[in-house]
Amino acid sequence: MTKNREKVYAELISSPVPMTAYEMSEKLSEMSLTTVYRALEYLYEAGLLKRFSLGEYNYYYSSSVHRHFFRCINCGKLYPIEECYMEEYEEYLLKTFKIKIHEHFVLFSGLCEACNKQKDVELAHNK
Repeated sequence: MTKNREKVYAELISSPVPMTAYEMSEKLSEMSLTTVYRALEYLYEAGLLKRFSLGEYNYYYSSSVHRHFFRCINCGKLYPIEECYMEEYEEYLLKTFKIKIHEHFVLFSGLCEACNKQKDVELAHNK
């Protein structure tokens, strides 16, 4: 693996949340955005990373850790959710529909604590 790919991979596996190529290039300012894109695609194709799309952006994260995420619809911040309670639901799907789940990905969306508090303050002021 090239040094650039190693740097990109090291940055991603140390991040608790997925990152876009642009966010990665800001952290690794010595590397061009094009180099970051190429490294991410290589790492994804090699099975070291997973990705998902939100709008126009691809988000990348380590395939070695099972996580779910929450995204604030107001500020856009991503939060990791370490716990997974999907086993019961997967058993239900197997029994009910005879399908075996090999992998799942969960992304919740809503308001984070800070944005929720801000909304409550704004509502109180408008009364």
